Amino acid sequence: MAVITLASVAGAPGVSTSALGLALAWPRDVLLADCDRDPAQTIPAGYLRGTDLGGRGLGQLAAVHREHRRLAEEIWLQTVRLDGGERDRRFLPGFTHPGAVGLFGPIWQELADSFVALGASGTDVLVDAGRVGRDGLPGPLLMTSDVLLVTVRSSLRALAALRLHLPAVQAQLEALAAHAELALLVVGPGKPYSGAEIEKQFGLPARYSIAWEPKQARVFSDGAKPSRGLAGGSLVRSYRACSSRLAESVQRRTEVVAGTRPSVEWGAR
Repeated sequence: MAVITLASVAGAPGVSTSALGLALAWPRDVLLADCDRDPAQTIPAGYLRGTDLGGRGLGQLAAVHREHRRLAEEIWLQTVRLDGGERDRRFLPGFTHPGAVGLFGPIWQELADSFVALGASGTDVLVDAGRVGRDGLPGPLLMTSDVLLVTVRSSLRALAALRLHLPAVQAQLEALAAHAELALLVVGPGKPYSGAEIEKQFGLPARYSIAWEPKQARVFSDGAKPSRGLAGGSLVRSYRACSSRLAESVQRRTEVVAGTRPSVEWGAR
């Protein structure tokens, strides 16, 4: 099973909305983890419509760490169910206060190890890492990811920003000797540039894409009431197609690199 991290380099291409859509369409059991270091509460206040999460999330995991208890044994207790489908699709809420982010530094490694252990138990993990930022992403998340998906719009403005910031992302991966595949998730291919054109320009895989449908996306980003045709609409279809392709790709990749990462004992969930 796999750990996939989604991030952006600039602008607002909808990382959280894209990650949520992929999680809801994921073909296997999945955990969506909000690890954005710029707390926004996008999913709790949007898709979950302000549902009381009972204090669950990264804040409680920080308390577990301070009490010298193992995160791997507690992480599942800090999740909430995303939907009532056949698959077990869970959400790990993120930071609820900006000040908590700076105190989380010593915990990233154990959290990342817990994601790997969860993957070993049969559940894939999608990590919403938000914007990369000037200091890059938390190293442990990159070291334990099978794929780093950088989300980007297909507009010239978005691609120009990607050109500026992408070298720093590549440099961080190289400095860490991380084995994660770096790929692009194109939001709105063909508006105006196609995935093939973007792939040619940046020399990175751009085979994953999501439709640009702002009205439909508000169901996931803002908790808008779904229309009757949403399930068969282009956005949801693109979520399904992208999640299926990504799940198949990372499964093949993890089989190839199996045994390259240290094993982590997984506690009961």
